[in-house]
Amino acid sequence: GNNNNIINNNNNNVSSRRSFYDSVIKISANNDNNSNNNNNIDNNVKKEEKESTTMSAQERILREAGLWEEDDEKTSTKKEEKSSSNSDELDNSRRRNLSVAAISTVFALTNFFWQYSHPVTETQLLANMQKSSAPVTTIGQNGKPSVVDFWAPWCENCRLAAPTLSKIEEEYKDKVNFVMINGGEDAAWPYIEAFGVDAIPHLALVDSNGDVQTALIGPIPKSVLEADLDVLLRNANIINNNEKEEHQPLPFVMLDVFKDAPAGRRRVHFDN
Repeated sequence: GNNNNIINNNNNNVSSRRSFYDSVIKISANNDNNSNNNNNIDNNVKKEEKESTTMSAQERILREAGLWEEDDEKTSTKKEEKSSSNSDELDNSRRRNLSVAAISTVFALTNFFWQYSHPVTETQLLANMQKSSAPVTTIGQNGKPSVVDFWAPWCENCRLAAPTLSKIEEEYKDKVNFVMINGGEDAAWPYIEAFGVDAIPHLALVDSNGDVQTALIGPIPKSVLEADLDVLLRNANIINNNEKEEHQPLPFVMLDVFKDAPAGRRRVHFDN
């Protein structure tokens, strides 16, 4: 009987120790699970904090409203690469535009200061017109009226008239022959005699047939030249089209050199 009691007590002690060990294992397991859960929570909190720092206010609002779609890592990388590429292209474009603007500004300033320090004088303007002058052989030969200007570098009134004459030439250059003759050169004497020039400046207006209609002396207003040239052009159309309409007289006539000259003297013609 005593032996049985000892066995039973031993069994009870073993059972008690086993229950104690089981309880210890469960508590340890629960602690491990709690530790893992805490670690997961901490990681999630850190991840959210990191994401919140990189997200814009608009993205955070969309995310809180459940309307924000998370990008996977590959898509996010592609977007970052594309954004970086676009940013580089924009920077390059800005640099090119700035370079072009800088070069244009330097060129404009250089041109301005050159023009300011090297102004075109009236004498230079007349000389330039002389270089682009139509040859005297075109007078009365190409169906256009002609303006023949006798000038000289020492002539004060010639210099005063230069800007106006230059504007008139620019306006009518495709319809009228502009012939410039420097009266200070020896080669000009045959033309001086042919046009009856006795003073400079002398501006002869010649119709499309080569007949001298008038001579304007001294600086002439632009409106006066325009009015006379418009009539010469209308008369040229009548001549060129063989119309029977009468020619209109010039509205402004100053000096008629050939008024008392023999018939045919009014017409000038120069061979090549």
